Parts: sequence; structure tokens; C-alpha cells
Amino acid sequence: MTQSMNNFELQTGESAIVLSRAIMLYSRQGAQGSLGDFLYATQHKVENFGTEADPDFQIAAGQPVTREAIVAMFEQLAKQLTLNVDFLPENVLSISADHMVWWMPACERNVFFNTKELGKRAAKVPHPGLVFAVVKSNWYVFALTGSERPKLDTPLCHAPYFNVYDDGSICAGSAARPVGIATGAIPQWEAAFFDSEFTHINGGERKASHPRGEYALWKELLDGVYQQFPVEYLVPKESTIAGLMKAIRKLMERK
Repeated sequence: MTQSMNNFELQTGESAIVLSRAIMLYSRQGAQGSLGDFLYATQHKVENFGTEADPDFQIAAGQPVTREAIVAMFEQLAKQLTLNVDFLPENVLSISADHMVWWMPACERNVFFNTKELGKRAAKVPHPGLVFAVVKSNWYVFALTGSERPKLDTPLCHAPYFNVYDDGSICAGSAARPVGIATGAIPQWEAAFFDSEFTHINGGERKASHPRGEYALWKELLDGVYQQFPVEYLVPKESTIAGLMKAIRKLMERK
């Protein structure tokens, strides 16, 4: 039995990984396919039956999987998921197999807007220091008033962006999120946030204290009024980096 597929690969940080083997699980006809239903397993190589220019990757004929092979495979996967051998740069605040928190210093980056109030606009504007967090399938961003690397007692502010909810979670929309958690993927996570269109304000809390509102703040930023982001308009979240870490631990404890 073979199954045709494209040249399937995943981008994980600075390198790509490709599909090389497949395991097929068999159960009785009519079973729901839950973990307790499987009775037999086969392992298969994934081979290119086409050419390098026109690949045709397929799951080739297989052979029975032994108990020893399954145990060895999952032990190896467990090591890969729990051990992170990336060099930890200064901007990484916390990392594990299921989460990563990092700091982006204040800088200038392009932003893209597509709203009724601002129209369709793009410009390179100043941004405050930011803290990003990826926890399992959740993605968050928060703002900082200071310019130094945050500590546990550093206060957090609402990120003053559209497409961000009151709890800091990011509405990804059509943004292509990177696969996997690795320090090498940080530029891709940041690009996924900044390269997507900001289309609407999420949540009920104000994300910026500009006297004429958030649209007025971003209009001024797009018009080049500020050389640095006006941090006096950031709204405190009544939380700190330590509070964020505590919330992350709770999320990671959920199944």
C-alpha cells in the first residue's frame, strides 16, 4: 500500500526537517481508533519515486513494528522534546519543550494596517520593548516601559496593538505561525506578528491611553510624529514577568 504526498517538510528554527518514516496503526473494523483500539502497527520508509526536480514522495511498503523499536523511538523523541541544546541568547527569558518567552528591545519595524479608520497603510514606526510568549498553542505579547532586559519584578503593560486581546493573546488571523519552539525561530515568530495586517481592536480594555484613542495614536505613529514610541501612553496590566511565568506554569499543567 502506498500513499502519494508532496515533498513534506517542517521548518523548525533555522533548519528544516523532512518526513522520512511513517507508522501505520491498525484496529478492528468499526473501532473508533482510540489508543486502546490499536492491535497492530507497521513502519514504512518514505521514498521519492519521482525525480529531484519533480519529486513524488510516497509511503513505501512496510514491515511489522516490534515492541523494542516502538520503545526506542519514543525514548528518542522524548529526549528531543525535553532537551533544548540551543544556545540561549540574552533576549530569551524562559524556555522549555512547551513554551518560550523572549524580550524584543524597543526598535523600529514596519507595520501594516487595513482598517476603516486608518485605511490601508504601511510604515516603519517605533515600537516599545515587548515580551512575547508562546505556550503550547497559545501566543501572547506584552509591552514594557523600560529599555533594559526585564527582570522578574518588571511590570507589564498591554501591548498597544490591534489584533491583541485583553489577556495579551494574539489573534493570528491569516498569519503563518512557525512550527515548533526554538530560539532560532524567534525571528519567524516576530515576523509573523509584524508582517500580518492589523485590522481591528480586540477586547474591551483600552490598550493605549492616548487622549484621542488608539486609532489616533497609530495615525500619529504612521505619520512619523514620534522618533521613539511614546511609552507614557502604555496602559499597565497590573502584572509582572513573575506573574506571567506563574500563568504560564498553570497553562502548561493543563492537559
